[in-house]
Amino acid sequence: METATVYISAMQESLQKKQGIMEKLLVLTQEQSELLAQPQMDMERFEEILESKDALIAQIESLDNGFDRVFQKLSSLLKTDKETYRSDIEKMQKFIREITDCGVRIEGLERKNRDAFQKYLLNERQEIKNSRASNRTAVSYYQNMPNQHHEWQTYFMDQKK
Repeated sequence: METATVYISAMQESLQKKQGIMEKLLVLTQEQSELLAQPQMDMERFEEILESKDALIAQIESLDNGFDRVFQKLSSLLKTDKETYRSDIEKMQKFIREITDCGVRIEGLERKNRDAFQKYLLNERQEIKNSRASNRTAVSYYQNMPNQHHEWQTYFMDQKK
């Protein structure tokens, strides 16, 4: 019974940490969205956010694995003795609902960010394509212009005063 209480406490703590991490992910995703809305995106900051999000996701995976292991040990006890642990189960369910709500908001923002990033990449590709085309035109112009004058051609100057 006492070990069950310790395990339940560990599961609640895990869910509470996961909720905090999900909120941090939401803030970072919102910041990403703001960056993507700017005309000149700060790619350095964008990459920093991606790295931070990767680290947070790794923490979530670790917490999930630990939670699953503990839940496997307690699942039969929680199913058979629901009334004893009702308040603890309700606390965990509350955390899970909040985590799920946060996850849904993150997912929606991620979808918008993905679309905005693809639009950004498309614009960047177009700019590169245009830049290459104008570079080719300039190079071609400068290569051909010196060849326009031949020595047998004469230049006439108006010497009227």
